[in-house]
Amino acid sequence: MTGSSTSGSGESPLDLILDRLQGQGTPARRIWLPPLNEPSTLGQLLPPLQRTPDRGLNLAKRHRYAGLHPIVGIIDRPKLQAFDALSFSPTTGHLAIVGGPRSGKSTLAASLIGSIALAHTPAETQFYCLDFGGSALSALAELPHVGSVASRLQPERVHRTIAELVALIESRRRKFADEGITTAASWMEHVRTNDLAADAYGDVFLVIDHWGALRDVDEGLEDMVVDLAGAGFMADLHLVVTAGSWSEIRPEIRELFQNRLELRLPDASESQLDPKAAALVPEGRPGRGITPDGSQFLSALPRIDGTTSADDLAQGIRSMVQAVKEAWHGPPAPPVRMLPELLPFDTLPTEPERGIPIGIEEEALSPVVLDFAGDPHFVVFGDSECGKSNLLQVLIHGIKTRHTPQEARIILVDYRRSLLDSADPEHILGYAASPAAATGLIKDIYGAMEKRLPSSPELTPEQLRDRSWWSGPDLYLIVDDYDLVATPSGNALAPLVELLPQARDIGFHLILARSMAGAGRAILDPMIMRLQEMASPALVMSGPKEEGRLFGLEPRRLPRGRGQLVHRSVGRRLVQTALFQPPPRPGDAQVTSSQA
Repeated sequence: MTGSSTSGSGESPLDLILDRLQGQGTPARRIWLPPLNEPSTLGQLLPPLQRTPDRGLNLAKRHRYAGLHPIVGIIDRPKLQAFDALSFSPTTGHLAIVGGPRSGKSTLAASLIGSIALAHTPAETQFYCLDFGGSALSALAELPHVGSVASRLQPERVHRTIAELVALIESRRRKFADEGITTAASWMEHVRTNDLAADAYGDVFLVIDHWGALRDVDEGLEDMVVDLAGAGFMADLHLVVTAGSWSEIRPEIRELFQNRLELRLPDASESQLDPKAAALVPEGRPGRGITPDGSQFLSALPRIDGTTSADDLAQGIRSMVQAVKEAWHGPPAPPVRMLPELLPFDTLPTEPERGIPIGIEEEALSPVVLDFAGDPHFVVFGDSECGKSNLLQVLIHGIKTRHTPQEARIILVDYRRSLLDSADPEHILGYAASPAAATGLIKDIYGAMEKRLPSSPELTPEQLRDRSWWSGPDLYLIVDDYDLVATPSGNALAPLVELLPQARDIGFHLILARSMAGAGRAILDPMIMRLQEMASPALVMSGPKEEGRLFGLEPRRLPRGRGQLVHRSVGRRLVQTALFQPPPRPGDAQVTSSQA
C-alpha cells in the first residue's frame, strides 16, 4: 500500500515531508512552554559579554552608571505563555533568600554576585561575604569585586568585616552631612561628578549565607548587622542573606527585607509569600522557588563557560572567577583590614592627648588609650600566656614615661615575679612577692589614702577637681595574678574596697590582672564586684565561654595579646595590645656593640 511504503533508508513519506518542512516559515506560538526543569546559566541569561581595558569582562552594551538590576534566573508566567527574567533592584531594599536544606540558597547567592560582577566593575560594586553555609561564596573569593569572604571558623575576620562596614557607613554619614546629601541618589550623583573619588567604594553588598549561624559566632553581631541594614540603605550598603526558614529571622528583622525569594521550604505552610504556591515547588529540584507574587522560578547557575550542567558547578564558578580576574587590570575591592597578630610597642603613639596607649581597636584600627584621670581603675582577665603580664608592663612603662616620680608612684603585687624587671627604683614605691609583704604594703597604702579623704563636706567642685586639700603623687597599685592574692583564706587587698569609689579624688588607681580560671566565680569577689559596679574599664582576653559573662563580655578564644575591651566611652571593642619590648639599658647596648 502506498501509505505504508518506505524509502530505501527506511523513512516513510511522512518522515520525508516533515524533514523538508523543518525550519521553514514562522513557528506556531507554543501554548505550553517547557517545564522549569533544567537551569539556565548566567552566560545564557545575560546580554553578550565583552572584554575591554576600562571595564574588564563586562556587558557589551551597558551605560557605566546604569542601575543595579541583576538577572538571577527565569520566572514562569503560564498565564502570559512566557518566561521572564528573574531580577530585582537592590536599591529598593535588602534581599532575603529562604529555603530548606539543599534547596539552592548558596548557589542563588553566588549567581547574584556573579550577575552583578559581570555588569559592574570592582570600582562600582563590592562584596563582603560571611560564608556560614557551604563553600559557594568562598569559591568567589578571588573575584576582584569581592573584598573578603569569612567563614564561621574565622570569627575575627567576621568581626572585622562588620566593623569595616560600620566605619564605612559612619564615614559616608559624615560626608552626607558635609555635602548636604540627603538621599542615596544624591550620593551617586556626587560620585559621578567626582569620578568615584568620594571614597574607595561604590555600591557595597554584605552577603550572609546562613543567617542563623551569625548568632553562633557572636550574639552581638546580629544587632550590629541590623543597625547596618537600617543605616546602610541610605548609604548604598545592601544586605543579602540566606536562611533555612523564616523562623531563623526574627519578625522585627524580617521587615528590613523588602525583596524576598523563597526556595523549597520544609513546610510550605510557613511560607511568608504564598503557602499554596510554595506547596507546588517540586522537591529535589535545587533552584526552584516562588517570587512574592507566587510565580514559580528557577535560579541560574553561576557559570559562563558554555556548559549548562550543575554536576561540575565548582569548576564552572572557578572558570568564571578566573575570566573576570584576568580581564580586570584596575584595583580590586578594598580588602578587610585585620588586626595585626603582633603589634610592636614602638608603633603606638608616643604622645597621645590624654592617657596611656595600650594597642589598637578593630573598628577603625585606631589607638586605644586608657585615661586614668577619667577612669581610675582597670581590670584584665585572661588565660595563662595570653598577654596579661605583658599588658601590665605596657601600662607601667606608660606611667613612668608620662609622669615624673613626683607625679606618680607605683606599687607592685607580683607573686610570680613576672614584673620584676619593671621595678624602676625612681617610680616603684613598693614591691610585694608574698602574702605577708602584700599585707604590709596594703596597710600602708590604706593609711596614706585615708589621710587624703576630704575632711570637710563643704568642698567646692573646683576644689574637688583640683584636689587642693592634699599634695603628693598619684599612687598606682598594680596587681598581677589577682587570683593568687584573693584566696579562700583571705584577700590582702580587701581593706581597699571602700576607697575605690573615691579614688579619683584621692589620686588612687587600681590595676588588676586575673587568670580566667574560676573567673566566673570571681565576679562575686567584693573587689571585682565594686569595680564592675563603678563601670571600670575591663579587658577580657582569651578564655573559655563557660566562665560566663565578665563585665558584660562573653569570653572566647583569642590570639595572644588580643582581648575584648568594654569602656563607657567607646562601648565594646576588640583590641590588639602592644608587645612590650623594654628599651635597652646602657650596659646592654655596650655588650651588643662589642659583639658586633
